[in-house]
Amino acid sequence: MSNSLFYAELPLLTEFADVARPDSCTPLPDDWHVVMCDVRNSTAAVEAGHYKHVNTVGAAIITAVLNTAGDIDIPFIFEGDGAMLCVPAQLLEAARGALLQTQALARKSFDLDLRIATLPMAQIRAAGLNIRVARYRVSEHYVQAVFAGGGMAYADRYMKDSATAALCEVRAGSTLAQGSFDGLECRWQDIPSRHGETVSVMVRALGHDDEAAALLYQQLVAKVREIYGADDACHPVFPPNLSITFDGARLGNEVGVRAMDRGALGQWAYLMKVRCIVLLGWFLMKFGVRTAATDWGGYKLSLARNADVRKFNDCFRQILAGTPAQREALTAWLDEGFVRGELVYGAHVTDRAQMTCLVFDYSGRHLHFIDGADGGLFMAAKAMKQRVATLKLQELASE
Repeated sequence: MSNSLFYAELPLLTEFADVARPDSCTPLPDDWHVVMCDVRNSTAAVEAGHYKHVNTVGAAIITAVLNTAGDIDIPFIFEGDGAMLCVPAQLLEAARGALLQTQALARKSFDLDLRIATLPMAQIRAAGLNIRVARYRVSEHYVQAVFAGGGMAYADRYMKDSATAALCEVRAGSTLAQGSFDGLECRWQDIPSRHGETVSVMVRALGHDDEAAALLYQQLVAKVREIYGADDACHPVFPPNLSITFDGARLGNEVGVRAMDRGALGQWAYLMKVRCIVLLGWFLMKFGVRTAATDWGGYKLSLARNADVRKFNDCFRQILAGTPAQREALTAWLDEGFVRGELVYGAHVTDRAQMTCLVFDYSGRHLHFIDGADGGLFMAAKAMKQRVATLKLQELASE
């Protein structure tokens, strides 16, 4: 297996419950690098009602790096207020350029401060951690990356820690800021939960026993299914609830990315163009038109199948549509695990999901990043960190 083909040639997992098993994942080659970004002070954006801007920037860096990679398949994960990817050495410089381009975009279009960094896999391994990667088939056209081994979490901490941040930061002027955001779209209204709640959940197993952690994650997947039902029953993207938007503020997220350097007139022209495309899309989907390339009558169902609603990156994340009673049953089970010292978790509750789309081909290669509105995964991560802090205080008190 050549290094550039490392990810593409990994076997496919078909059961999500298997993603955390140590033998499901393959170590990332030493000459690959972690590419990452994170929005500083996301709390202020959430409080100002601008969490969609945060999501858009996270999706933008994935778009830019994927466009840079071309035919080279690379693993990535969307994390709400940021994103993480892994690239071979031959793509590192171009990926750094894409990071700088996205940082400029975040500042210019959304007034967000984006932290950007890269870290060599060899350095992560030298620190005693690993990145193991797997491929999980979500649908016919979407294969999702899975990360285990602690290395991605280590890289994220390294980027954010004031003692080490400068060592991995991609600085302005260090390379040419460049990259294409072609494919990023924001053309849908928020998706109301058909059951009343949209819950963003994050869970991390505690301890250093990989087998025990894998078992806990398997139990978690089974418990979610027991409480919420089959995957389709709790999926936050319910095709009948999908509605495209003509609203300038909502479409403005895409305009801010795709037309950031076009000036006021150029951005207005892009907005008018997108509105025309949205109107055409509404007509095609409304009347179930089938073209040579795309069955528009089935596009909403295809979109739901290609949605990024459950993932694993050293911890479990899922966006769920459910009832308050279901959420209470799940958090009661999680609280028991927390009290036993087996896990930490965070959850955020709202009434709808928000979606940012990456569309290279309407008939196949399109994927859709889903998060809970009003803070979603970011607020769930914040709640999980608070539980981690509680555990540390308890440990200090017992010494």
